[in-house]
Amino acid sequence: MTLPAPKLDDLTWADMMAAVRRRIPAESDGTWTLHAPADPGVTLLELFAHLLEQRLYWLDQAPDALVVAILRLLGLEPPRPARPAATVLRLSARQPDTAVPVVPAGTALTRDPTGRVVFTLDDDVTVLPLAVDGADGADAAVTVWTDRDRTADLRARRGVALLAGDGAPAQARFTLPLTGAEPAPGPISLLLELDAPAASAASWLPRAVDGVPPPAELTWSWFRPDTGLSGPFEKVEDGTGGLRRSGIVRLHPPAGWTTRDRGVTVSTRAATYATAPLLTALAVNVSTARHRRSYTARGAGLAEQIHAWLKLPGQHLVLPDAAGRLLEADVRLAGDDWSPVPDFTFGTPADRVYLLDRTEGAVVFGDGLTARIPHPDPAPAPDVVVDYVLGGGREGNGGLTGNWTATPDTPAEIGALSAANLVRAEGGEEPETVAAARRRAAASLGEVTRAVTADDFVTLARTTPGVAVARAHASPGEHPGFPCDPVPGAVTVRIVPSAPRTDPDREDFAAAPRPDPGMLCAVTARLDEARLLTSEVFVRGPRYRDVTLRVDLSGGPADRARVSGVVTAALRRFLDPLVGGEEQEGWPFGEALRPSAVLRAAQRALGDLADVAGVAIGLDGADPREDCDEVRLDAGELPVLRSVRTRVVPAAEPGEGLL
Repeated sequence: MTLPAPKLDDLTWADMMAAVRRRIPAESDGTWTLHAPADPGVTLLELFAHLLEQRLYWLDQAPDALVVAILRLLGLEPPRPARPAATVLRLSARQPDTAVPVVPAGTALTRDPTGRVVFTLDDDVTVLPLAVDGADGADAAVTVWTDRDRTADLRARRGVALLAGDGAPAQARFTLPLTGAEPAPGPISLLLELDAPAASAASWLPRAVDGVPPPAELTWSWFRPDTGLSGPFEKVEDGTGGLRRSGIVRLHPPAGWTTRDRGVTVSTRAATYATAPLLTALAVNVSTARHRRSYTARGAGLAEQIHAWLKLPGQHLVLPDAAGRLLEADVRLAGDDWSPVPDFTFGTPADRVYLLDRTEGAVVFGDGLTARIPHPDPAPAPDVVVDYVLGGGREGNGGLTGNWTATPDTPAEIGALSAANLVRAEGGEEPETVAAARRRAAASLGEVTRAVTADDFVTLARTTPGVAVARAHASPGEHPGFPCDPVPGAVTVRIVPSAPRTDPDREDFAAAPRPDPGMLCAVTARLDEARLLTSEVFVRGPRYRDVTLRVDLSGGPADRARVSGVVTAALRRFLDPLVGGEEQEGWPFGEALRPSAVLRAAQRALGDLADVAGVAIGLDGADPREDCDEVRLDAGELPVLRSVRTRVVPAAEPGEGLL
């Protein structure tokens, strides 16, 4: 039964006065005889009852400071601050001389005519000269080679499978649209946009997860298309995590490299991907940019505010143009560094801490009890410096535009700078309210954080950050070293990675997706942290069993090729490890193959095209058996359909076979 919320404010002023008046004769031993409001003693009692009623009202409330303190006591995140939007900008810079410009990190660009929404670059960008397509004056396209020329597929954004997922050596070659023979004063920056699952968020998004082991070990090298010269790069910064997600790759060329060496090769000795990475776009001269900009405040403006401070708690230091946009601040006051905190609840009188007031755009100091009160030198120019950041919020989100320009304070040596964002600017959020933080905390209390039951192992495996695990199955007692006997305390978790299922006719379609080594490591690390002390956890891929089907069709279908294609596609989907089964959530682990269920799925797909007379099932290359017995699978096993053979049998006459 749900308990009602306690109500502490249930005593009114009239109730308190009535109770007090009843106690006056006994408490005064009969000496207090006038109990009317005109009596000064009664007046004091009424005043005290009024104050107590206010205290009871406060007791029944939960102020924001109390909510934040409770969240911190529970080890939960307090209300989240504003978050800046992020995008990827492709830069163009024109200079009168022939030098290759390098746009430094922190350069500010804006798409807003008013200049309010400003993004700054995360990294230095070497703006290499690009060849121009003579047809329309646009930049020439990147060419891609895998097993053949895939440039047309890349231009149409159909997705180019770069490296296979069969564990064999593989490579992909790109020819960048560079021109001239210019040296590179900095790294080559490439945006690789991949068709990756939502769980593998792009590197520039706030929800991106870093530190996930790569799915395969990659080697990046350069080559010169016209001569065949090649060599390794000195350093590679791979924001894609080994082509697991969309990201920016920064290639540091060796000495002597020029834009003639415009070829790039990515290769691996073992392409251990769950599915081949699908490249949808590639661009040069790029950098992540975020809706934030840094400023520094010092001098007369701040000194005037400090001189006006009284010796009172809760002093405010308002920063220039920061109202409604303040993101971060670093304060140095009177030679000491002060630190930001979410609240003053757990502070001491000696702590040099402060709060950020985004609405006012101010730094708020403490009250002398839970945070130190600043006492700067009353000299004409107090020693105070505030480095602060403006930005964040939803106003930074937006679509694709090509009208980005540098702010007026951009250094002249960069040249005429412009940019276009290649992906949507997203991720900008307003500060989380206390009410929203309470709801988030309430929801988090129901999250699984410890692996106790089999369902706990499955939930934790499927929600491993940074990897796309579509399904999981936990087998308590299964130990890889003792396959024939259950081992107490051992748990084997089998995981199936997410894989595209839209086009099974693609040559890179993974009918039996297997987890890559990096995914296995990530899931193992999470389960090992959440397991009980006496548990032993093993993470493996599923055991696939090859299935061969024979479908008997009665009568004479008019279009046998069409019927065969329909029934093959339907049964392939019905037995699929990700979208198969009656619930279309993947064939259940270890569920037996029943001829009646397969026959029903085939007939449902065929409709009136043909009648299914029977189904025979073969396992692991064996010929399909012509009986009605189910084909059993062990726990942790999944079927994968390899072939379907159809044959036409004579239609049964009415009453045939009856005595």
